[in-house]
Amino acid sequence: MLENETMKIRFLLALERRFRNIRRRYAHILYAGKSVYCPICDQTFRKFKPAGRSKYKRPNSVCPKCAGRERDRVMHLFFAQKMEVLRRKNCRLLHIAPEPCVVPNLQDLATRQYVSGDLIRDDVLIQFDIQALPFSNQSFEVVYCSHVLQAVEDDDKALAEISRVLSSNGWAIVNVPCRGVSTREFHAGGDQEVPADFVRIYGSDFTEKLVRKGFNVVPITVQEIASDEEQRMMSLSAATVGSIYLLQHGTPCPDDSNERDG
Repeated sequence: MLENETMKIRFLLALERRFRNIRRRYAHILYAGKSVYCPICDQTFRKFKPAGRSKYKRPNSVCPKCAGRERDRVMHLFFAQKMEVLRRKNCRLLHIAPEPCVVPNLQDLATRQYVSGDLIRDDVLIQFDIQALPFSNQSFEVVYCSHVLQAVEDDDKALAEISRVLSSNGWAIVNVPCRGVSTREFHAGGDQEVPADFVRIYGSDFTEKLVRKGFNVVPITVQEIASDEEQRMMSLSAATVGSIYLLQHGTPCPDDSNERDG
């Protein structure tokens, strides 16, 4: 039964990707204009496509050509500004739930190996559960994980796994949706105002969780990366891009250490 459901989900995702590709072919006609700008595909439009639902709805979010969202556009700028600082020799890079529009930036960093993975999708190199990554310790110099943890049942396990596979001198980017101060947990589908697969909406207390898990945490803010005019043209704000963190190994709290040999 579970296998049949998984196959059904994969079929629907593949069908959705086909329709998206068709729509993108005509985006330059349907959304022609110069009011907004996407740095990923270097195109202007009269507006971006909407995303989200209810009180979390964002009317000016998705690029009609490359499908980049606000968080993808700000990360494109971030990589353009920081690429040389972020480079690692013989870099092995893990891209979790890969966004196609971000892949070129990450492949440029992955001088040795680029690995993409997802729990459900079949357009990736390997399928895996982020709560039990099928890699040995310190397998990657870079791990990129954007808007995944809010849909993971046990995000403590997922963070421990990211820490485990990250090399001693490596870094990770983690981006999560964030509202308010305290993280709010609920059952998947239990809040009609958020996507059906969400089991939580993080608060600013997520930073404390990352520190407890042993990471040195550097928040990445929109204001540091984009000027006021760029934020306006690219429809960027702290509320729309999520909370973005650059992580490196620190010293874990004793009760949060979690090692697993691969």
